[in-house]
Amino acid sequence: MATLEISKVHDAYRDGGECPLCLLRASAERALLSSLQHSRAMQPDVRVRTNAEGFCAEHLRRLYAGENKLGLALTAHTRLQHVLPEAAAALQDALSAAGGRDARRAAERAATLLGAAAAGCYVCGLLRQDEARYVFTILYLWGKDPEFPEVYRGSRGFCIPHFGAMTAAAARTLRPDRLRGWLADSVVLLRRGLESLEKDLHAFTQLHQAANRELGTDGERTALVRTLQKLVGGEFTAR
Repeated sequence: MATLEISKVHDAYRDGGECPLCLLRASAERALLSSLQHSRAMQPDVRVRTNAEGFCAEHLRRLYAGENKLGLALTAHTRLQHVLPEAAAALQDALSAAGGRDARRAAERAATLLGAAAAGCYVCGLLRQDEARYVFTILYLWGKDPEFPEVYRGSRGFCIPHFGAMTAAAARTLRPDRLRGWLADSVVLLRRGLESLEKDLHAFTQLHQAANRELGTDGERTALVRTLQKLVGGEFTAR
């Protein structure tokens, strides 16, 4: 059985918001990036993985914005040493095949390898593992904790991507009668959440008329940032 994250899930539901899974992911991401700014980045097992997996562009930008430029430089240096031999060999093979019958295939192999070298991310991989535990915990609590279904039904549900992740996990793990009950609860959350956002977002557009700038409820003034999070997940900051 996957590790349960019961206290973290309860905390996220108490915090409210459009998606508890987004809150949990953001918290885990901040903690992980902070640890990579300090001693974690130099741990031998971590160096092996970051050499092999690298980082996505977003996480590299966030690490670069941090304070430990030397640690990031050392990590990037050994990542370069890992990538260089395979990348150079793939392009050399493509060059050697150029002009022959295998030219297109060799070039496509080189492109695939180079794309794969840029597609991995140590942080994203760990966050996917964290998210799987959070999803499992929510389904576990919904099925086993008699008080949690009421908490679940009183929430705003999830962002659209996390509704998808939850539904996929529910389909894999719940027996048919339990799946039907979970879907019944979730359909109500999805409809209610989207209909409420649609109403608030329409009101938000009216607030941008000069005469209405100082009017509107908190829900209406934050409708755009909440809608963006609901559509794609992640964190958006109201301005």
